[in-house]
Amino acid sequence: MVGKLLIIEDDPTAMRLIEYTLKQRGYQVLTTRNGLEGIITAQKEEPDLIILDIMLPGIDGFEVCKRLRAGSQTAKIPILVISAKIQKEDINTGFRAGADDYICKPAPPSEIISRVENLMGKRAIGQPKTVAIVSCHEVPGTTMILVNLAAALLEQGKQVTLVDIPRSQKGRKSNGAYAKHGPKVVLETETTRNSPEPGYEVLPSGIRLLHLDAVTNINDEAAGGPGLIQKVCKSNDYTLIDLPLQPTTFTASILKSSGLTVIMSDYRLVNIAEIQHAVTLFRFLGLKLDEITAVLVDADGEFPGLTLSNVKPYIEANLGIVLAGVISFTPEINQLFFLDSQTFIQSNPGHKFSQDIKMLARFITGYSYAKAELPPAGRVIPSMEKKY
Repeated sequence: MVGKLLIIEDDPTAMRLIEYTLKQRGYQVLTTRNGLEGIITAQKEEPDLIILDIMLPGIDGFEVCKRLRAGSQTAKIPILVISAKIQKEDINTGFRAGADDYICKPAPPSEIISRVENLMGKRAIGQPKTVAIVSCHEVPGTTMILVNLAAALLEQGKQVTLVDIPRSQKGRKSNGAYAKHGPKVVLETETTRNSPEPGYEVLPSGIRLLHLDAVTNINDEAAGGPGLIQKVCKSNDYTLIDLPLQPTTFTASILKSSGLTVIMSDYRLVNIAEIQHAVTLFRFLGLKLDEITAVLVDADGEFPGLTLSNVKPYIEANLGIVLAGVISFTPEINQLFFLDSQTFIQSNPGHKFSQDIKMLARFITGYSYAKAELPPAGRVIPSMEKKY
């Protein structure tokens, strides 16, 4: 598992040993020799894991650990302490400060690798389980896209729950296709069956749908919604959350606990600009760039030639996040969705919309095994309006 690691260590011998061990394993390694420099580097580089000594010049490792855990950009980074301070009291202090693991110095290379890969593995396993789908403005057909995406994951043998968080009138505009179906996802058909669990229903495709407002008070920002979703994740391969972009504690807690955040946007350039505002907000909340991706939607079928390959360079170079998919369909497909007991990808597997959805599903399932490579920063491609 390749990743970027930061070592905060003032002993040159210990530094060289740990650095050599990790580089031999294929990791990218950054090094710093004091606590303040380590904190600054962690905030700037956002490594996948930090290896921390305790006896450092200036502020000690315990204080470094506390400050890393308090920072929005560094709060979720696993921390492995390697220290000669191995008294029970020292180890307990390290864990209270926020360390994820603590081993004795000098540690053999095999032990370092084992502990690093254990922490990296835990992080990778947890990341893709919860996927937050956020529309930065009104995107027609969002419900249809989410249900078909869940169905595509089911086709891959994954167990999926779709979490419906209804929008208040303030949180969602009352126009477009969504308004015709009210403030809540309405998917009931003659073959939809209720689940014995409160708040759930099972769609004909086998997708479990959780109406979150039926089991928790989502208007109470201290409510147990995030904890409930974490419980859902434990019994699922993937949990897809239709999340409103609202500045609430509830929304922030869901975003922070999600392994992947997908921003859905209309393909038009004026709306694509709003993606950058959403990215800025998510970065403020502590999300890393490789935890955020975008999907463009052409809900009117105006540009059938709009594909992932021909807009991916523009989006990635200008926004700095990966473009995971481009989805095109027509209003007729969206209307059919609410009348048909099958998902569209089941009844029309060869359609371009179905292929677009399946490509996005493959991105989501592949996200846990390899981090998507970001485009080089600073390269700006001419306006997409010239193409379309």
